[in-house]
Amino acid sequence: MTTENKQGLGKQRIEALSDSIFAFAMTLLVLNLKIPAISQAMMTQGFLGQALVELWPKFVSFIISFLILGLFWIAHHGYSHFLKRTDRYFLWINLLFLMLVVFVPFSADLLGGYPKHRISAIVYGCNIMALGMTLYWQWAYATSGHRLVGSNLELELIRKGKKRILMGIWANACAVLLAFVNPTFSFILYVLFPIVYVLPSHIDHHWTHSHD
Repeated sequence: MTTENKQGLGKQRIEALSDSIFAFAMTLLVLNLKIPAISQAMMTQGFLGQALVELWPKFVSFIISFLILGLFWIAHHGYSHFLKRTDRYFLWINLLFLMLVVFVPFSADLLGGYPKHRISAIVYGCNIMALGMTLYWQWAYATSGHRLVGSNLELELIRKGKKRILMGIWANACAVLLAFVNPTFSFILYVLFPIVYVLPSHIDHHWTHSHD
C-alpha cells in the first residue's frame, strides 16, 4: 500500500493555492470601479459628484461581493482546519470551487452595471449559489465516513456545517427566483445575505477551541 493510500495527500498546497486565488479575486473586484470619464468642458465639482453618485450600484456590488468572498474564504479556511489529508477527487472539487471564486468579479461587475436587469441578477445569484454548492460538496465528501477528517470529529458538527452552507444556497436560490419577479428584490437580498453569516457559528467556536 502506498503512502498516499494510507495517509492521503497533504493539504498545505491546496491551502496556499486557495488563499492566493481568493486574494486575486478580491483584488480584481476593485478594478470594476472605473473613474467616471468627464470632458474638460463638463468638469465641475457638482457634475463629478453626480457622476460618482450614479456609480452607487457598482460600489454596493463591490462591497457585498468582497464580503461574500471573505465569508467563503473564512468558511473554506475553517473547514480546511478539520482536514487531516486530501485526495485527488477532493482536489478537483476544490479547483471547481476556485474557478467559481475567480468568476465572481465578472458577475459582480455585471450586477453593478445592470442592477435592474433580470439576467445580471440571475447570473450573480447562480454564481454565489454554485460557490455554496461546491463548498457543500467538499464538506460532504471530506466528512463522509470521516474520509478526510479526524475520526473524532463529531457528527453533530458535520451536520451543522452542512446546514450552515445550505442556508446560503437556499437564500441565493430565492434571490434568483425573485429576479423573475423584480430584480431589485434580488439586489436587496444580495445585500442582506452577508449580514447573516458575519456572526460566529458553532463551527467557528469549535474551530477556535480545537487543539487538534
